Amino acid sequence: MKYTVQAASRATGVSSARLRTWERRYGVPNPERSDTGRRLYEEDDLAVIRRMAVLVDAGVPAAQAAEAAFSEAESGTVVGPPEPAAAEIHALALAIADAAERYDEPALLLAIHEAVDTLHWRGALAEVLFPSLRLIGERWTRGELGLSAEHFASSIVRRELLAAVAALAPPPAVAPAIVLACPEDEWHDLGINALWLLLREADLRVIFLGTDVPSVELLSALRRSDADAVSLSATAPTALPIMGLTARALVTARVRARIFVGGPALDQAGDSSDIPGVRLPTVIGDAANVMIDALTGSRSERKLTDSAPISLHQAHREVD
Repeated sequence: MKYTVQAASRATGVSSARLRTWERRYGVPNPERSDTGRRLYEEDDLAVIRRMAVLVDAGVPAAQAAEAAFSEAESGTVVGPPEPAAAEIHALALAIADAAERYDEPALLLAIHEAVDTLHWRGALAEVLFPSLRLIGERWTRGELGLSAEHFASSIVRRELLAAVAALAPPPAVAPAIVLACPEDEWHDLGINALWLLLREADLRVIFLGTDVPSVELLSALRRSDADAVSLSATAPTALPIMGLTARALVTARVRARIFVGGPALDQAGDSSDIPGVRLPTVIGDAANVMIDALTGSRSERKLTDSAPISLHQAHREVD
């Protein structure tokens, strides 16, 4: 029997909006599509949805709940919920989440500014801002607050990141340049906004293309700018196939730019070895450090060989 999204919602008790969000963010479930693009759920899909809902209601973070639900469906056994993270949530992250629930912009800004003042942007992002947004997302998944609260908090964090970028002095004209982009159909930009700020703080030139960038446009930007590197970011697991196609297209086109790939989707994907490029760490500050170290140490060496042709074998070797 096939179920529409509305029928699946009635059968599982999970709203159709939440089903779509779980599919977009965590790949749960992965329904078939009709010839007209409508979602068609089977009984196995409903079982995964019900199990994920139980885990989420028990307080398991949604990403871990999705992984557990899929693992159980594949193995046919219930392995139990994964252990929650042992690290305590920073008090300022809790303050941001609570302020978002009340739509209290002054309180939310006060917590952000205190985090930046005490931890600087690198520490604030890792210890406060991203944990607070994950906490807000988990509360929404459990039905404790509305999706609008998550949008409210994300918009303010994004605004503060962009304001911090705008306040920086221009980088030196001879500084290494890196293109930041999300592949086509990827719309989450907070991660690359944070990278933009950290790379600019290190006096790198950043060519920020943002979300949903077609591979042909990305390739054009790389060739016209002669950038030293490109970083692709994916948050939604559904964006990984396009990221892989885009990265392979860059290698095939023999771009000179070093390729980096990162984002939460890679951590949820398991084996993503078919995506070429330097795999970035999960923590945003560590990811920035990898790119900064690679670019500041290799630009002068790369410029010495700019006139030499590059083979496809060399292109593949450069991104290993």
